[in-house]
Amino acid sequence: MEYVYPVGGLFLGVGLVAASVFTAFVYTPYTSSRIDSLVTAFTGVTLQVGDFVAVASATAILFDLLATQVGLTYPLVVPFLFGYVVTHITVYYSCLRITDVQSEPLDPDVNIRQNPLKLVALSIPGALILLAPRENDSSR
Repeated sequence: MEYVYPVGGLFLGVGLVAASVFTAFVYTPYTSSRIDSLVTAFTGVTLQVGDFVAVASATAILFDLLATQVGLTYPLVVPFLFGYVVTHITVYYSCLRITDVQSEPLDPDVNIRQNPLKLVALSIPGALILLAPRENDSSR
C-alpha cells in the first residue's frame, strides 16, 4: 500500500509526457497567435511537470527498494541530487526531440512505420535520450 502514490505518480507523469509528445507530434505552432501560444505552453508545461512527477516517483521507488531489499541507505541529499540531475537531463533532451518532431509535422517523408515503436518511445520519460536524431535523407 505504501507504493500507491509513487506508482500512481509514475503513471500520471508518463501520461503527461505522452500528452505533451502527442500534442507536439500533431500540432506545430508557426505564428504567435493565442492558439499557438496555448499549444506551446501546454506542450512545455505537461512535458516538464510530467517528467518531474515521473522521475520523482521512480526515484522514490528506486531508493526505497535499495533500502528495503539491498540494505543500502543514503542521506536524503543523494536521492534529491539523483532526481534533480535525471529530471534536467531528460527535460533537456525531451525538448530537443520534441523540437525535432515539430520540425517535420506529419511529414510523409518521415516513415514512422520504419520504426513503429519510435512514437511510443517518445512518450516514455528518459526514452527520448536514447532516440538518435533524424538523419537527413540525401536522395531528396
